[in-house]
Amino acid sequence: MKNLYFQALAVSSLILASTVTYAEEMSPVSVFGSQDETQQAGSAHFISDEEMKAKGYTDAERVLNRIPGVYSQTEDGYGLRTNLGMRGTSALRTTKINILEDGVPQGPAIYSNGSMYFFPDVGRMEGVEVLKGAAAISHGPRTTAGTINFLSRSIPTTGSEGHYSITGGDDGFSRNHTYYGGNIGSIGYVFEYHDYRADGYKNIKGTGNSTDSGFDKQTDLMKLRYTPANSVWNQIFEILSSNTSETSNETYIGLTGVDFAADPYQRYGVSSVDQMDNDYHRYIFTHTMQPSSNMTITSKLYKTRYSRIWGKSGGMYVDRADNDGLGFTDYVSYGDIDMQGNCAGDSGSELRACNILTNNTAMVANEYIKRSMGHRDYGMTGVQFVINHQIGNHALEYGYRRHKDYRSRADSGYTQNWTVDGNNTMTLLKVNGDDNSRFTDAEMKDTDAESWHIKDIISAGPFTHTVGLRYEDTEKNDGTNANPGNSKRDVSDSQTMIGLATVYNMGGGTTLFAGFSEGFSPVDAGSSASIEPEKSDNFEIGFRKETAGSFFEVIAFYNDYEQLIDSCLEANGCASADSGSTTNKGAAEVEGIEFQYRLNNMFAAPEMKGGMGATSSVRYPLMISGMLQSSEYTGGETVYQGNSIAYVPDFQLYTSVGMETNNWSVALGAKYLDDTFTNDANTYRTGKAFIFDLTSSMNVGFNAGGIKNTKLFFNVDNLFDKVIVASEHEYGKRPNKPLSVMAGVKFDF
Repeated sequence: MKNLYFQALAVSSLILASTVTYAEEMSPVSVFGSQDETQQAGSAHFISDEEMKAKGYTDAERVLNRIPGVYSQTEDGYGLRTNLGMRGTSALRTTKINILEDGVPQGPAIYSNGSMYFFPDVGRMEGVEVLKGAAAISHGPRTTAGTINFLSRSIPTTGSEGHYSITGGDDGFSRNHTYYGGNIGSIGYVFEYHDYRADGYKNIKGTGNSTDSGFDKQTDLMKLRYTPANSVWNQIFEILSSNTSETSNETYIGLTGVDFAADPYQRYGVSSVDQMDNDYHRYIFTHTMQPSSNMTITSKLYKTRYSRIWGKSGGMYVDRADNDGLGFTDYVSYGDIDMQGNCAGDSGSELRACNILTNNTAMVANEYIKRSMGHRDYGMTGVQFVINHQIGNHALEYGYRRHKDYRSRADSGYTQNWTVDGNNTMTLLKVNGDDNSRFTDAEMKDTDAESWHIKDIISAGPFTHTVGLRYEDTEKNDGTNANPGNSKRDVSDSQTMIGLATVYNMGGGTTLFAGFSEGFSPVDAGSSASIEPEKSDNFEIGFRKETAGSFFEVIAFYNDYEQLIDSCLEANGCASADSGSTTNKGAAEVEGIEFQYRLNNMFAAPEMKGGMGATSSVRYPLMISGMLQSSEYTGGETVYQGNSIAYVPDFQLYTSVGMETNNWSVALGAKYLDDTFTNDANTYRTGKAFIFDLTSSMNVGFNAGGIKNTKLFFNVDNLFDKVIVASEHEYGKRPNKPLSVMAGVKFDF
């Protein structure tokens, strides 16, 4: 990375070969390119700003409800640490999906650590693009499933515009979102602030504990754009700066089956001290130019820094003798306790730890709970170029990225000892070490990566062919801050992937398409030398039909995985001593069908009385989307042969029925959550149910003081208050979010 920016300048200078001015609007952040979702060579979906505002959701799980084949593993109910999967990939920490924001990698360290501990505020986005299949070959490195690109607030092309909304709801939920953008001569700008928080919907046991199980999260964003007058290459310069801070009182500790049945929204007092603080900083410099009418060049320099401190209890020291407070102690991780069996499978130290955790007995002298203060520091820096060049019937795209990222973990040197009494109340006993000492010999893992891709979209009469090639090359190092050269693993991984697809336009809005692509997920830095990168062969064939008032799509897919990678994380019940390790689980096959049907109006538009006796045309929109799939471990190299992949659902369905006019709307949505295995041994399952949501809004006609539109809205999540097991690991059962009511007002100006 030493010469990274010099390389960027050199490549840019070599490309400038023409001086033709071209005034067409340029969009440097889209992964769809010049094609809309209906013309993509494979599965592609777009969620607009209008739809994002109408729903008012703040987490990706709900925003992506209608996208067939995108599934999730609920962790906190608010989307703070979203877990997404597609086409058989594990949803845990979204490790197998390439997450972008404005076309730039979003994760804190996409090569060194694929786990998405940080996820962007979806509530502030103005659009989402989802790509699967051969069209996603342009993006990496995690290409086994597909790409999701979040579009942040853009600068207005002309004039000015602004927005302010305020929301209040159950469990102390509140949200404030505002932005304003405009143009002053050749300078464009937008400023945005997003704040949301809640007290949480879980009740922490214990008379002397904190009762706050919620969070607060704030993001600010600034974009500045400079468009030189009479630019010889129609150049645009843009700078983005974004900062996010979050404090969340979340925990990995779930409930036993007995306690879940008694009250699924309780939390053990031991978890009252669990808290995460994190900060995320993101900077992007973008330069776009058009040296000719058929060529656009977009260059990006980016830098990201993410740090978090998560104080959490992962286990306890218990008296292994006779519980008299005088014997030696054993350490018991919560992951070693039989939470699913309500402690029935425990004995000795594990049984005592389980009884203390569930408040069936109090601690005695010399016993204590260990609260670790896990500090993580992540960062990445990179430069990328994308050249779009139209030559005859060939729409060529060339891309290059040079990237460096790192992960630093400082888990030792600073811990706390706590005790818990018979009232489930926590008391601090002792602080061990100095908070600053942990960085002396902190783990340091880093990766240097380069990637190239070329894609050619060829128009040939009714056919459109896509041919793509991608190359990933990585060099990983594993050491410490004190001795970075003391490497446990210093290796290189490289992979070449191809993508092929054909779209046949039959006329009348009807298209057929088929494609093949290869996928690749690299090994995290610091993994054992025996771990191999994950690879996949992906096939799909589909049919689309679009009319003025409807859209229908059905896609059949088959993914063949090799060397499936699994990460050991505390999020899935992995003991803290093994956290961060990876394994190859062998081969797996996933096959299925995705479908979607959208209808703008189910009936001929009647006339209906509206406000103040006026009449307006009423529309009845309908949406149905879903997925049928099966997953199976194959090959003799895995102990899970014949089992389903954890958290990969066999069935998924989403439907929405609404009524709307130009002044008001109401919609009832229903998502069917299928029961899925929560571990690869296929011994635990989630619950299954239809979860209903209600959204409504009304324009009130207030437009004074520069306000263009005022809208009231009212939303209900989990309308019938259905309770299910949302996730279940060795740490216990966790529930879905209960019935939640939200209401607010929006102003556009």
